[in-house]
Amino acid sequence: MPTRLTSLSSPDTTRRRWFADLAAVSAAVVTGPLRAATVGDIHLGASAALSGPAASLGRRFHAGAQAAFTHINHLGGIHGASVVLHVRDDAYEPERAEANTRMLLDDPRVLALFGYVGTPTTMAVLPLVKRAAIPFVGAYTGASFLREPQQTQVFNIRAGYNEEGLALARAMKDDGVKTVDLLYQADLFGRAGLESMREAAARLGLSLGVAAPHKRNSEDMDEAIGRLLTHGHGEAIFMISTYGSCAAAIKLARRRGYRGRFYALSFTGLEPLRQALGPAMKGVTLAQVVPDAENRHLPVVADYQQAMRSHGDRQFDAISLEGYIAARVMAEGLRRAHLPLSRESVGQGLDAIGSLDLGGFRLQLGPQQRRGSDFVELRVGK
Repeated sequence: MPTRLTSLSSPDTTRRRWFADLAAVSAAVVTGPLRAATVGDIHLGASAALSGPAASLGRRFHAGAQAAFTHINHLGGIHGASVVLHVRDDAYEPERAEANTRMLLDDPRVLALFGYVGTPTTMAVLPLVKRAAIPFVGAYTGASFLREPQQTQVFNIRAGYNEEGLALARAMKDDGVKTVDLLYQADLFGRAGLESMREAAARLGLSLGVAAPHKRNSEDMDEAIGRLLTHGHGEAIFMISTYGSCAAAIKLARRRGYRGRFYALSFTGLEPLRQALGPAMKGVTLAQVVPDAENRHLPVVADYQQAMRSHGDRQFDAISLEGYIAARVMAEGLRRAHLPLSRESVGQGLDAIGSLDLGGFRLQLGPQQRRGSDFVELRVGK
């Protein structure tokens, strides 16, 4: 599917409004799913960053998911039952994600795991997922290991990092970049992103320069940026990290005189990065795996905005749109599952989706197709 290129110059809300909305959404996500549930409810489990430096990713993703499930429940639910999503906070730390998952899997009512956030957290729980034979749906990561044939319990919805890396490498070529340096999170996400760019660079003839790691959940970029500015020779820096770390890196590099461009994967988080950078967003290009959350001309976006408003949330962003889309796909799988619902029948229902168009966002799921969507577009700071 061709890569689309759009501008990042849409109107921003203020930083104060952003964090006020986040606080309200956080409360809804934490307390809403843990309410008392009736016997007939459909239970899903999730582990995501609701606190810590990556909190905006988990909070906003699950704000969109909760809006979708609330709307579905308001219309009568699925098979006459309400969907209840139990979200546990892992602060984007693998050990906590593993502990959360063990607790969720110990509850036989939980029929699927949904909306995990992050590559290292996802990798940590995959052995548990396989052992429990439970569907693992809509992870907020494009890591290639989730797309391997042996991951039979995994149902991806977003495009992978390989597709994102190729789109970004093409943009680099168009921007006149010949060599790109790399700033990466020193964990599985960082390695996944590096591999995606290595493959894309080899395919398109780009040269990779100096690679500088940094610690996960840290905004201390002094050593990494110092290494890149001292030893790097690229016209651009490819960043593989979350919004807080990327914002700190860009600001520091600019203060030290760097005038090159920056590129990043979708996981970075478009809106929180834009809020953190303000005018410094100029020269930054992000890959995105969902449509523009402000484009009401697309039916899926119009439906998403209506659901968010009904849920008391008027902040529209790519992260919550992805959560909304993932929840819609999860619901389609539940509708197709044979009764009585079980972990096995829910997996079969997801396999039965086949080709699905949600109104401007298309994907495909089936027994031999777990890659979901190939949608990638780029957002460019002006």
